[in-house]
Amino acid sequence: MRNALTWFVGGAVVLLLIVAIADAVRSRSDASGSPPPPPRILHGVLVAADAACQTQAFRFPSMAPERPPHPPDCNGLVWSQDGSLVARCKGDFTSVTSSQGIQFPNVDGCAPAWRGDGALGVVLDGNIVIARRHGSPFIFFSRLQLAEALRAAGVENGEWRFAQVSWFGLTSFVAVLEGQTGEAAVAAFAQGGLESFLPEPGARIEDLRASPLGNFGFALIHPEREYVMVSRGGDAITIPHVRGAEAITWSPDERYVAIATDDETVIGRTGSTSVMTTLPFGAHALAWLT
Repeated sequence: MRNALTWFVGGAVVLLLIVAIADAVRSRSDASGSPPPPPRILHGVLVAADAACQTQAFRFPSMAPERPPHPPDCNGLVWSQDGSLVARCKGDFTSVTSSQGIQFPNVDGCAPAWRGDGALGVVLDGNIVIARRHGSPFIFFSRLQLAEALRAAGVENGEWRFAQVSWFGLTSFVAVLEGQTGEAAVAAFAQGGLESFLPEPGARIEDLRASPLGNFGFALIHPEREYVMVSRGGDAITIPHVRGAEAITWSPDERYVAIATDDETVIGRTGSTSVMTTLPFGAHALAWLT
């Protein structure tokens, strides 16, 4: 009986030690500020910036804090994919600075968007202009070419001009178009031809993003501040419904999407409305890096 009691007491002590250690580990994790881990199928680094562009980054799936190579695009700053250059519209021109603070010549035009090869696209007088580190900027897609591409695809109803652009590849991109009377549309192009044309009321288009691999088209943000994802062919792609959204990003393989409000960041699978996990921090800008 004494031996049994000894084993019982010893087991209870061990159990209490295990609970105490677990509580200590949990307390240390809470004190570190790291959010709880999401599903283990998620990988990469999620970078989030607040309204002041203060940045935090966490690696999936452990959610261990990391130092990102550069902030996400935030408050008008648009970073090249390799993080070496940052562009910002200033009135009617775009300034370009290296990550070391070296100033490059200004580029006439605004709405900057980087291509994968490091070239910068801007919109000037309704034309898409390309600027590289060396050489003079040149018109990549003119308003006349736009009119011809729309006419060839059977799109009529007025004169259109480029307002924003986001790149799928070197010659394929998605753009916001503006009409003469204030109407707006979103159009995807490849090899100089029109892939899709989606007219929308101008007030409904506030943001434009091309997905990393170009398999899915872009996301728009509506008056309810809810992102909508559409394929390059113009088909709706299901994602979680998040009201009051401030930022969106895709995983590098495009299988998942992260959508942030002021208070939290929701992660779901592309093509589904279900939420996989909710992270306890919001963001005004997001990036999902490898």
